[in-house]
Amino acid sequence: MPDDLAEKVLTTLASVKHIPREQIKLESSLADLGFDSLDTISMLFELETNFNVAIPDESARSIRYVYEIVDGIRALQAAPSATPASSE
Repeated sequence: MPDDLAEKVLTTLASVKHIPREQIKLESSLADLGFDSLDTISMLFELETNFNVAIPDESARSIRYVYEIVDGIRALQAAPSATPASSE
């Protein structure tokens, strides 16, 4: 069962692609969901806005599956909290 972050990603993808949320699973590939390059750009913009993160271009190009999006956003959200501790 998806957690809150994963559920928000799934809902965002459903909104961008205009498909029922129930059709999207963490194991779904973007190709199987019918995402083309324009859909992917729209999706990345929505994810960056919804999660207040900046998704690097190299990461965006390598995304193939929904779980990779969830894992990537989780990592981006965790990264800023680690930087203040390294100021010593």
